[in-house]
Amino acid sequence: MNKIIYISVWLFSFIFVVGFFFKILSLPYATILLYLGGTVSGLICYPILFVYRWRLHKLTENRMLFQWIFGQGAIAILVISTWLRFINHFSANVTLVIAFSIFAFAFLPLLFFNMYKQSLKET
Repeated sequence: MNKIIYISVWLFSFIFVVGFFFKILSLPYATILLYLGGTVSGLICYPILFVYRWRLHKLTENRMLFQWIFGQGAIAILVISTWLRFINHFSANVTLVIAFSIFAFAFLPLLFFNMYKQSLKET
């Protein structure tokens, strides 16, 4: 089961990166690949990976759990923002600012704090 989860996360993340690369080079099918990879990886694969790691008891510490929750929230709001931008909705910029704010002020500080605590445990 874990191989299927990790392979699907890698596959759709790869599709997202290829779509981004195609978009930079203005190649055909860039938008389809970008939205397909971002939507499936952000709204399906990463939450499944989160639940899988939580059930394996790898997220037993509260700070790791909150780091994953804030990361998942930022990814989900970012995917919603890209879809709103795709349909030219007026709130696309607001949701993008919310996603980056969660990422910058909640996820990244928790990530670096957890990395710091992990380095203290190893020494």
